[in-house]
Amino acid sequence: MLDQHPTRKQAAILEAATTTFLDNGFRGTSMDAVARVADVSKQTVYQHFGDKERLFVEMVRRAVNAVADAVSAGIGQLGSGDDLTADLHAFATRQLTAVLQPRVLALRRLVTAEACRFPELGQAFFDQGPGRTMTGLTARFAELAHDGRLDLDDPSTAASDFNWLVMAAPVNEAMLLGRTAFPAEDIALVANRAVATFMRAYGPRP
Repeated sequence: MLDQHPTRKQAAILEAATTTFLDNGFRGTSMDAVARVADVSKQTVYQHFGDKERLFVEMVRRAVNAVADAVSAGIGQLGSGDDLTADLHAFATRQLTAVLQPRVLALRRLVTAEACRFPELGQAFFDQGPGRTMTGLTARFAELAHDGRLDLDDPSTAASDFNWLVMAAPVNEAMLLGRTAFPAEDIALVANRAVATFMRAYGPRP
């Protein structure tokens, strides 16, 4: 695995690999094609990543982390204002906007298609994506419950409920029905419904 911050050349190769793997799949991608898109020699690609399998695994990890970083950044801000419902709605909107990007959905499809060849990737995708989000939400919901702003006994269950209230319908539509366009108004509607249901279940009691 690479260091946390790849060199400029490694970053260029990873970006080229992302484009090429998403466009052509694992089998349809060659190291020659990645080198051509990255504008480096094939030997340079091998020097930094060893082989196509390791390049593929590293590309997936980096891409998932980029999305998870953006989503996780907002978790600590939940409840920082006076209106927790508004905070949750803003977070849900950012989460959906990040996850429903066409490139991210294409990555999810690619990982699903290659799960048998690379079984560790599905686990890594979950751990670094939805798993990381739910871990952060669990910790934050526990704090909010301690402060009396949520009413719950199991922060982990509440985090899972919130995550899947937000994500389940649009991700299923994207993955199973092939939907690719999610206008802002549709995302806002999903966020509204998810947060309203969540707060009815876990909002503070009178």
